[in-house]
Amino acid sequence: MRRGVMNETVTFQGHSLTYEQPGWHCEVCDEGVLEGEDNAFHDAALHEVMARAKGSPISPLTIRAAREAVGLSQREAGRVFGGGPTAFYKYETAKAVPSDGMANLLHLALERPDLFRKSPRGTTPTPSVSDITLIRRASLNDTLGNIIRRVYPEGPGKENLS
Repeated sequence: MRRGVMNETVTFQGHSLTYEQPGWHCEVCDEGVLEGEDNAFHDAALHEVMARAKGSPISPLTIRAAREAVGLSQREAGRVFGGGPTAFYKYETAKAVPSDGMANLLHLALERPDLFRKSPRGTTPTPSVSDITLIRRASLNDTLGNIIRRVYPEGPGKENLS
């Protein structure tokens, strides 16, 4: 046996994924031995193909990448994004499929992880100039627009944020 990488294919409910599997591989037969971290590659490939078969709107690896970009444990992610304490374990192992809304939120977290980081305890973040500009642009009805103009009366870049 020699240490190396071989292409392996994992199949679930008619869906297949070929991936590169590190491990000890026999040069004569098709057998191999996986140790330690080698199993993470197989598990990830299996979870990806399971999610495809279940019609998930986002892959388990993308979910994990978004969670880690924000710097959250699976449990914390369930609190921050919603879904409860075991939701992200289930999403990342394809035991459950997240909603389209959750998938959109996680894509946003990948693009802008700063939006999802926790504020220090006991502090209420003051809206930034860019937040106020976004709020003004997003106000779709006159009542909300009027409230926003009165709460933040100064023009863009001149907000009183102290």
